[in-house]
Amino acid sequence: MRRALLIVLLLGACGGADSAADTRADQVRSAAVESGLPGEVVDVLELAARGAEGTFQVTYAGEEGASLVVSQAPPNRRIDIVAGTVVTESRVFRDGVGYRCSPPEDEPGGPLECTRAQGALQSPGAFSDEALDTFSAELADSRDDLDLSVETRTIAGAEATCLVAIPEAGPTDGTGPGVETICLSPEGAQLLLDAAGERLVAEGYTTDVPDGTFAI
Repeated sequence: MRRALLIVLLLGACGGADSAADTRADQVRSAAVESGLPGEVVDVLELAARGAEGTFQVTYAGEEGASLVVSQAPPNRRIDIVAGTVVTESRVFRDGVGYRCSPPEDEPGGPLECTRAQGALQSPGAFSDEALDTFSAELADSRDDLDLSVETRTIAGAEATCLVAIPEAGPTDGTGPGVETICLSPEGAQLLLDAAGERLVAEGYTTDVPDGTFAI
């Protein structure tokens, strides 16, 4: 499970129509059921599959006062690195094209200048298809070695569904080494990832994405 959780820290996805999301969620559910995972865990995986099609804006705390803001309104997606109130770098995916944006070197905090990007734009926020498939498969392979449970927590003002994996050989109170957690919003956005000593937690969350967010 550890490697699978770390994958989701790195990769987000931009999706298509709602029907595609439904199809993908059905595929994930069917595969998880067939692998023998508990029903409540299957529900979490299905929710994760819908995250790529959710509309939301989530803010994660960064280092040295910086923050990472992920905005998504499929098929568009934007990732801003913010220092204080100044956007220092942005990645935007709109109309099927990715862009990397930054202020001029001689004008920090100035208007962003954008160029087309090659390849995928990576960020946290939602599972990619590949990451979710890997995550589901590793959960299934490790199910006899893990105590899997699902609980509800409030994170960044949202009611989050959390999947907690505790090694069977470890402490039973969920506080020992090796305990890994992923929490998702009702839209499938990642609000908490805690695995292998790495922690990513949302400090702000909304389903209202401001007009003009994806303009460049």
